[in-house]
Amino acid sequence: MAESDRLGLFTYLSLATRNLLRNRRRTLITLIFGIATLTLLSALNDGWLSQMKTNFILSYTGHLQIHAKGFETSQNLNDRIKDPEEVSRLMQSYPEIIGWTQRIRTSGLASVSGNSAGIQIMATDPEQETWVTSMDQGIKEGIWLRPGMSHDLLLGRTVAQNLGAELGDRVILMAQRLNGEMVSEVFFLRGVLETGAPQIDRTLAVITLNSAQQWLQMDQTVTDIVIRADVHDNTDVLYRLFVQQLSDLKYEIMPWQELDPMVRQWLEFSDAYGFVILFVVIILVLIEILNTMLISLHERQKELGVIVAIGTKRYQIFLMLLLEAVMLIFIGAILGYLAGSLIVYSVADNGINLTHFANAFEFFYMDPVIHPQLTQSSAIKILGTTLAAALLAGIYPAWKATRLPLSQALRIQ
Repeated sequence: MAESDRLGLFTYLSLATRNLLRNRRRTLITLIFGIATLTLLSALNDGWLSQMKTNFILSYTGHLQIHAKGFETSQNLNDRIKDPEEVSRLMQSYPEIIGWTQRIRTSGLASVSGNSAGIQIMATDPEQETWVTSMDQGIKEGIWLRPGMSHDLLLGRTVAQNLGAELGDRVILMAQRLNGEMVSEVFFLRGVLETGAPQIDRTLAVITLNSAQQWLQMDQTVTDIVIRADVHDNTDVLYRLFVQQLSDLKYEIMPWQELDPMVRQWLEFSDAYGFVILFVVIILVLIEILNTMLISLHERQKELGVIVAIGTKRYQIFLMLLLEAVMLIFIGAILGYLAGSLIVYSVADNGINLTHFANAFEFFYMDPVIHPQLTQSSAIKILGTTLAAALLAGIYPAWKATRLPLSQALRIQ
């Protein structure tokens, strides 16, 4: 093979670098701005998603819940876990679990001085609950449940307001026992919860587990075992482990994603939103690169003609121009990602304050201050997709250059 049939990598790089330094400033600036904007938007999306997951999981549900088979659908106390210790013994086996608690959940009625409201009664162990959720941090008035105090009661802010209940008031709770008998009990309001989570503030009444077991005659049985993982990503690991261990159909194991369809839909929507933003930016990048490469091709016709005339193969010209496109977008993507990362880090600690829209954010388990987060997956997605766009954008101009007639290329302008 003749020497002219092959060019060394250094030659390709030298030619591509020289051409990039000539007239690509506008494109490079556009790329940096576009990738920096994409990085910031992606970090904001990842940040609010992380906050949404954390607030939803730690406000009430935990990462994983175990019920008797069919309880989540029936919400009937007869569908209860009759031997909770059988499940609880497994908790010590998994280092991914940092906390767990047993609960009883049932619907009921609360009354104060003639006012009444439908409620969701949740009974829990006061100490263990603090290892699983941050509900105790939502106390805005009064105190958290006290172990051993069987008549303590907490109410969500909206429920307390609807009942006109104040701290220390007698609140009568009414619920149904296992045999269907309606029974009532007197509790004293010790605290008011305001977490921003609708299922807590609007409907929840919290009492101690031992008081509910005695009042509803449930002995040592419970309806829920709620588990907190050390990190969100271990939810699936724990789910698979419990499915393997409790596969005799007595139990249903539910990860947090299945416990609230609305939250799951919002998470899916946010993923779709991220892909739409990525798609729009990549299309702009493609157009900008394509435009730049075609203009460059027109300006360099004579140069390319000379290169062909001295024996350079057309496929080598194709590779050289494709390399230019890749180098251009690679440099722009790296600089843009670094610029976007600097913006993210500059606002990450204080966050972006959207307190004006606080009520809307609370409904979706979001904090009014969003802290953007850079993740490895988003970096790979942004840079990988951008480089793929470079190849797509560079193929057509590079192919067109190989079709340029030599006589036209060498024509004196």
